[in-house]
Amino acid sequence: MVDTREDGWHWRDEPWGEGLQHDALGAVAAHVMTSRALNFRAQAEADYAALARSFDRSAGDVVRVTQVHGRAIVHVRPGEDVLNSIEADAIISTDPSRVISVRVADCVPVLIADRHHRVVAAVHAGWKGTCAAIADATVEAIAALGVAPEDLVAAIGPSIGPCCYQVDGRVRHSFLAMTPDAAAWMVEDGVERWKLDLWQANVDQLIRAGMRQDAIHVARVCTADHLDRCFSHRAEGPATGRMVAAIRLA
Repeated sequence: MVDTREDGWHWRDEPWGEGLQHDALGAVAAHVMTSRALNFRAQAEADYAALARSFDRSAGDVVRVTQVHGRAIVHVRPGEDVLNSIEADAIISTDPSRVISVRVADCVPVLIADRHHRVVAAVHAGWKGTCAAIADATVEAIAALGVAPEDLVAAIGPSIGPCCYQVDGRVRHSFLAMTPDAAAWMVEDGVERWKLDLWQANVDQLIRAGMRQDAIHVARVCTADHLDRCFSHRAEGPATGRMVAAIRLA
């Protein structure tokens, strides 16, 4: 069994297999983080159709973007189309008719919802996106819509953990150039090698953006360590499948 290490997380049976959810986020928005039951590669459209059924929608209602490991954000508004080819790493939605989603296989998925049902967001935060403060930027973009950060709830799903994510000096220097606080996210792990805690980095960004610490819930499920349920690019290579974190405005 996966040890989520925090109350509120649970694996739920979906028509397509197991999906991970958090109770606090589920109280304000329908959401799910997929498992190896779907792989979003060889039969991606069929997998998106299966995922959409969990939200009572069709595959065409699942908004996706071309992820580029940056800090660009797309806003999904009612009645406006969004092309899958748009390059972005976070999606904000004020449209309850559509599901927004990001793909991961070690990178950090962050799902965010407003307690007052005005907006939801899905964030893809790999090391480059985290270094570019994509989570921070997403909360700031939500605040620009008039939604206070303290009204938000966030769930950080399965991704590579500090137990397994070894990085080199290039990555370390990139983070330290962003903020000296980044030193707290790394532990030495050999000559010019460090273990990087992307979970804490994203938590700290969300708090810095104004979210309450008790409203941020981290699954603490390392993808590289739990290949029974998760895909891991680092453990399995680039040809492995992808997991999707998806959310819909209630």
